[in-house]
Amino acid sequence: MAGFKFRLQKVLKVREIQEEQSKHRWAHEERLAHEERSKLTRLQEHQQQVKVFGYGQETVVLRQAMYEYLEALDRRLEEQTQRVAEQEAAASRAKEAWMKARQERKKVSILRDRQHAAFVQEELRKEQKVLDDMRSRVLS
Repeated sequence: MAGFKFRLQKVLKVREIQEEQSKHRWAHEERLAHEERSKLTRLQEHQQQVKVFGYGQETVVLRQAMYEYLEALDRRLEEQTQRVAEQEAAASRAKEAWMKARQERKKVSILRDRQHAAFVQEELRKEQKVLDDMRSRVLS
């Protein structure tokens, strides 16, 4: 019985490598998006702390400084919100690329499975033919 040899094995290997690379790219982009979201959360918490501290002050000078600082924080929050949106979009694109690479690998893998099943079926057919020949010789 000859062994099964898939002619597109190298193509399958390339597809597996591409899938793995795109999966790592997606994980990296997702990690960066998480870091950007964490920065945004820290800025929002800091803004709340500044408000609590500033509103507790009775000095006009301190309140005026707080308002100026809050304006600067608002600009930083807007910039950070934009970074989060951009990074989430990049993560989304990377995930789509990974899903496409995964689908391409599955196509070749399914083809291999079908060819292997056909090979096994043919081998079983050959084996049955040999057994039938042996039985007909014994009976005759």
